[in-house]
Amino acid sequence: MANLALSLTDRACARTRPEAREYALRDIRQPGLALRVQPCGAKSWIMRTRKDGRSVRQVLGSFPDTDVSTARRIAAALMAGDTPAPAANPAAPLFEVFQAEHERRAGAFYKPEGLRTYQSYVSRRLIPAFGGMRLDAITRQDVVRWFEGYSVTRPGGANRALGILRHLLSCATAWGYLPPDWRNPTTGVRMNRRRIVGTFLSEDEMARFGEILDQREAEKCTASALLRFLTLTGCRVSEAITLEWRDVLTDRLKLRDSKTGPREVILGASAIRFLKKHRIGLPLRARSAHSFVFPLEAGQRYESVRSAWLAIRQQAQLPAKLRIHDLRHSFASHAIMSGETLFCTSRLLGHSRVQMTARYAHLADGALSTASEKLGTLLLAQAGIRSG
Repeated sequence: MANLALSLTDRACARTRPEAREYALRDIRQPGLALRVQPCGAKSWIMRTRKDGRSVRQVLGSFPDTDVSTARRIAAALMAGDTPAPAANPAAPLFEVFQAEHERRAGAFYKPEGLRTYQSYVSRRLIPAFGGMRLDAITRQDVVRWFEGYSVTRPGGANRALGILRHLLSCATAWGYLPPDWRNPTTGVRMNRRRIVGTFLSEDEMARFGEILDQREAEKCTASALLRFLTLTGCRVSEAITLEWRDVLTDRLKLRDSKTGPREVILGASAIRFLKKHRIGLPLRARSAHSFVFPLEAGQRYESVRSAWLAIRQQAQLPAKLRIHDLRHSFASHAIMSGETLFCTSRLLGHSRVQMTARYAHLADGALSTASEKLGTLLLAQAGIRSG
């Protein structure tokens, strides 16, 4: 609805409906007075005046808490200078009402998987906790009570949900649903310390793993070939599942999409030889540019890889806690132990921050012992002492 000028009535204001963009109905009986209707459905009275040559907008209250006649009286008193501007906040919508707008506007920047995760946390955790509450009525005590209760069973999930809640309430302020000086109740709530989950395969475990992969690849198990690809490149499972031959260049992969967006993966000689051999072993119809590099029998789904992984993990006598994603951890850890820098390893993994790579850089006792011996020899040499 375009911004209109008409003689406002309570009935006309009540019949207004929210649209994709904010709009205002100007009152012809009181100059400067208008009813603002926001996309989430909140309605508030605003008064436009000029001060020092500039246009100033003041919020007089929300509708229907403040009816038309009361809004006109306040506006007239302001125009006459008989009263200061009321300390009225913008009309704060209900949590679930604003969340729908937040999903529509902020969700446009999520990837499909990220959007599904967002929707899951909202529907399962945030709506049950804060549904039915106006945004400005949510207190820090409400947030802390909910967060601590959730953290007892799912500390990681509580962190993720708190991040969504924090962003949602920040947007409510930025989009004008809450006053600029309103304090976000999530401010100061400390997230749970993140427990680093993950390990890496030792040299012996990697050898056993490789033997089983050889056997299964000989049996034309495509999922096994995909797992070998992960160990050689450090790619994510989702990147391997969706990889097409057009993405495989001479010395690198050009991923059209990944967790951090489009990126290139530099291939080592072993990975290049593996991909060439793997392609030759595929039927002709599966070698075309738009064919999947690893066409899985049960479809390009994570479950297709996981079922093969569980069988191979058991057959290779690997720890039961080992996950497919730990193949990526292993790639990072062995790269660091072989002397690669964190920065170089970070680039290979496609991390946006080096700090993320540091979390994966586990070092075996042997590597630490070698580093300690190397450092000790260096220090002794600098001190002019020969090691005995």
